[in-house]
Amino acid sequence: MSAGRPPSRRRIIVDCDPGNGVPGADIDDGLALALAVASDAIGLDMITVVSGNTHRDQGYAVARTFVDLVGLDIPVYAGAGTALLEPSGPWRSRQDQVTRSDAVRAAWSAVPPPAPHDPGTAFGAAAEIVRHVRAHPGEITIVAIGPLTNVAQALQLDPGLPEVVREIVVMGGAFDVPGFLQELNFGIDPDAARTVLTSGCPITLLPLDATSQTLLRHEDLDLVDAERSALARYVVQTTRPWIDLAAAWRDIDGCLLHDPLAVALLVDPGIVTVEEMMVDVETQGTLTRGRPVAWTRENLRLHVGLDISRAKPVRIVKTVDNDRLLRTMFAAYQGWSDHVGSRA
Repeated sequence: MSAGRPPSRRRIIVDCDPGNGVPGADIDDGLALALAVASDAIGLDMITVVSGNTHRDQGYAVARTFVDLVGLDIPVYAGAGTALLEPSGPWRSRQDQVTRSDAVRAAWSAVPPPAPHDPGTAFGAAAEIVRHVRAHPGEITIVAIGPLTNVAQALQLDPGLPEVVREIVVMGGAFDVPGFLQELNFGIDPDAARTVLTSGCPITLLPLDATSQTLLRHEDLDLVDAERSALARYVVQTTRPWIDLAAAWRDIDGCLLHDPLAVALLVDPGIVTVEEMMVDVETQGTLTRGRPVAWTRENLRLHVGLDISRAKPVRIVKTVDNDRLLRTMFAAYQGWSDHVGSRA
């Protein structure tokens, strides 16, 4: 059943690497998807899946399980299983090592795992992104909350995409975050990150510097726990153990909300402040590969002979109002009704 979409809704594609229900895997993609389907301000047209937090095939199963749960007719497509150039082995080993821990598996024992879903013929995420954006010029926003391989491949397939996409909202990169030489999304595919950030598309970038200002605690989640909908139960069940794991790992009182922030700022732009700067991504070096760098346009003019005629600034999120973010998320989750497959 489709929820229907008023014309005023922001039409989006969510390109993600979801792990809800997978022991030890980050759950913020699922929180972002839940916000995208539950908010009055958003129309979720399509979900595309890339390898990152989870392998593409596992992420596809998670996304399909979520779509089935909420009862909406939202297409899900599997995309890239590996980065453009970066070897996937080291990153995959690091991510999967957590899921093999007996303690982690025990902590997830009460969490329903994703139902088995084989991508089958549902491949071709990059081509589907191009097709959908081209079919609706100026209307589609891509919310890219995983490694940027699918989006980079879409730009390779159609170099004219920057002229017809409404916006790309990117969660990734770390400019100056203690303890992080590489953020996961940009680290897994630095070349894709550079392709997208320098493409000339209208881009809003949420680096780790900004998303680290967010926080979700158990007492916050209690507000959703009182709801009876399947969406609310999904949010609560899959998030509880991750809060404990993330809190212990980072020594903070909860978990961070990287990915839902990328959807929430489309619902309420006042959640964040932004600054326009020129952005590139380092693709050389052992420690610097995948790190974004930013300058003002005036800085670029000081470099003699540098052609900046095609350079376009990126809107970088600088500050986050976490209370306003939580209110936006919870208002959407609490308004969802299973009986009509949409908000009450």
